[in-house]
Amino acid sequence: MNFVCRMIIVGYLGLSSIAQALEYGSGFANTQWDLTGSVFECRFYQPIEEYGIASFYHRAGEDLTFQLQTRKNLMKPGMADVSVLAPYWRPSVPPVNMGQTKLVNESPNISLDHKRSNQFLHALLEGMQPTIVQSTYYDASKVIQLQVSALHFDRFYKDYLACVDQLLPMNFDQVAKSKVSFIGGEDSLAKKDLEVLDRLIFYTQNDPRVFAIYIDGHTDSNGRRYDNRQLSKRRAEWVERYLIKKGLDPDMITVRYHGSRYPIASNKTASGRAKNRRVTIRLEQREDMEIPEELLFKLPETTQLSQR
Repeated sequence: MNFVCRMIIVGYLGLSSIAQALEYGSGFANTQWDLTGSVFECRFYQPIEEYGIASFYHRAGEDLTFQLQTRKNLMKPGMADVSVLAPYWRPSVPPVNMGQTKLVNESPNISLDHKRSNQFLHALLEGMQPTIVQSTYYDASKVIQLQVSALHFDRFYKDYLACVDQLLPMNFDQVAKSKVSFIGGEDSLAKKDLEVLDRLIFYTQNDPRVFAIYIDGHTDSNGRRYDNRQLSKRRAEWVERYLIKKGLDPDMITVRYHGSRYPIASNKTASGRAKNRRVTIRLEQREDMEIPEELLFKLPETTQLSQR
């Protein structure tokens, strides 16, 4: 068995002051770290024998998230207590209470906010043990205490940083539904809107799973319906030409135009009409496509040898 059953004093928990704890965590003999990644994400994780996986997940364009995925969740859904504890050989170091976080039955069972995820990461660098405590779903007098071991962490931390360094500056969700607004005519885009297009182009050129781009032109309701439809067509085609000029495959692109048929704001106000003068760009991605090997993160040879 990899867990210890003992009595612990629970000071800040919303449980009884003394509870029977089932401890899960890795020790000297079985602490293991692993790292997988690509230009889209990095996952730095520790298997917790007989319980699950504790991982630091870093998606491109976002901050770090600590996640707990259990093989069989023994914890009661609700608010679990989060803390950082010193290992038993440093008894003089006080624990750090980090409040509570939501625990659910679905995987991942815990997704910690970015701030505390980074605190967990740096606690491991200091040799401390990130800890989750929650009562069991079957007996309120018992709690699960799950700890992430800091052993060997510093050996692989530099490789995690190398994985983060090669991430793209944005992820698919951040560009998959983009919008640019036209100031007046058919080619009057502000600098910030050109930057939106450039981000979309950059991502598409670096993600071979993107296979289709849909461009939809819109106008406000000023003017004749036919004229608005033609204007929305010219605006959508302007965006299409821009994407092609920057190197995107024209066979991926479908252009549609709608005039003033689909407003997203009131045409009775200037601000509403400004929102309606837009072109939307939507990307489609093959989610089941394997990521090409050249986009995967490769551990340095020295790290691969140390894992054997």
